[in-house]
Amino acid sequence: MIYPTLKHVSPLDDHKLILMFGEDGKRIYDFKSNLNHKYYMPLRDIKLFKQVSVVDGEIEWITGQDFCPHTLYEQSTPVINDDS
Repeated sequence: MIYPTLKHVSPLDDHKLILMFGEDGKRIYDFKSNLNHKYYMPLRDIKLFKQVSVVDGEIEWITGQDFCPHTLYEQSTPVINDDS
């Protein structure tokens, strides 16, 4: 499968991510289940969680954690009827 390219990420207060995947549009990913893994535990701090950006088509936090864009796409939900 060819996945669309991740273009932008916006973190929310509830550890969810709004993702923009090129022509495929906006999707939402709930990151909470990942916060129990040792690698992602620092991101429980919402201030750190919100310091995320897209780097070379992947999301990356200032603390060094990253996450696979294909997993984000497969496990996210399309945002339908978005009025923004």
